[in-house]
Amino acid sequence: MNKKRQKCRPVIIKWVDITSWVGWNDELYEENRDVPTPFKTIGFLIRKAKDRITISDTWPEVGNLTTFPLGCVQEVIELSCDGF
Repeated sequence: MNKKRQKCRPVIIKWVDITSWVGWNDELYEENRDVPTPFKTIGFLIRKAKDRITISDTWPEVGNLTTFPLGCVQEVIELSCDGF
């Protein structure tokens, strides 16, 4: 058990990921539909560094971690700690 209690900081991370398509894709390219796939992930902010953001799936103890390179992150939405 972690003796250092984390501050409650629930967030939604809006991010994009690499997307690839198999086969001939002239129409996809010509119609400008070749875009990264958007995602949303919810968790508790553990670290915000100059090059990455790390969240945990649990609070107050640190559980499974997910780290996002800032180049993929579009927005970080802070949520309320009410109810936690």
